Amino acid sequence: MHHIYHTNGFILSSVNKGEANKMLTIYTREMGLVRAMVQGIRLHKSKLRFALQDLSYSNIDLVRGKDIWRVTSSRNITTFPYARSSKASLLIIARVSKLLERLCDGEQSNEKIFDDFIQSLYLLDSESILDSSREALEIHLVLRIMDQLGYIGESDMLKNYLDGSINIENTEILLLEKRSILSHINKALNESQL
Repeated sequence: MHHIYHTNGFILSSVNKGEANKMLTIYTREMGLVRAMVQGIRLHKSKLRFALQDLSYSNIDLVRGKDIWRVTSSRNITTFPYARSSKASLLIIARVSKLLERLCDGEQSNEKIFDDFIQSLYLLDSESILDSSREALEIHLVLRIMDQLGYIGESDMLKNYLDGSINIENTEILLLEKRSILSHINKALNESQL
């Protein structure tokens, strides 16, 4: 009998496999980055296809198979409808999702990255978010991800942006030092060689 793991996860991406299956890349709080197979999800009768769309947040049950994880059931938490309806917000979600896929190494949990990421998605999922807030939120989130992964060194200037929770007020202040912060992020991305 296999143990069922219950977790909340964000679907970063998916790849079609065979006739009706998909391989999902899921970012979870407890297990980090997980790749899991979903049987029959592309069939019209599949109950899982709405809960496991790319760029959606769901409660997911996983079972460890012989070689891979398998999704046994799922319930949608949110698809972030307002963020999805905004091209600018959707691009930010896609860029950060690709960054997580690129930088996070397999099944290693980082609860702070997960919490910051989900909090940022909820902030983006607002009808009234300003373009400047979107830009600041993306910079702030990427800075914190890079810091948590060990790519940002000690810096007094950055210290204020690396602690506490992500919120629009603190994030907007970051735009005053945008050029310097982007320089730190770009340097860290170059040094990661990923």
